[in-house]
Amino acid sequence: MCSFNITVDEDKLLRDYPGVDGQRFGQWLQRWVDDIVMDDVTASTGQVSPNSHSYEEVKEDIRKRIDRIEAGKATFYSNEEVFSSIRERYAL
Repeated sequence: MCSFNITVDEDKLLRDYPGVDGQRFGQWLQRWVDDIVMDDVTASTGQVSPNSHSYEEVKEDIRKRIDRIEAGKATFYSNEEVFSSIRERYAL
């Protein structure tokens, strides 16, 4: 394991992200870095990153999603559900 020192302007942090103090920001940053490392591990184990798909593959996936929406088989989530999930995942 390695460690790094990062300098963050706490005044700017509090101004731009009210309610996110230095400790919470540190926890969020650690979680973000852990996710990046996990993505790299996932990629090296043979799972393909969603960013590595071709244009045609992405278009086909979008077509399938639209078909599910039009058929009434899609699951919809409110903005609050989405942001709540993000806050929970990154401990914000």
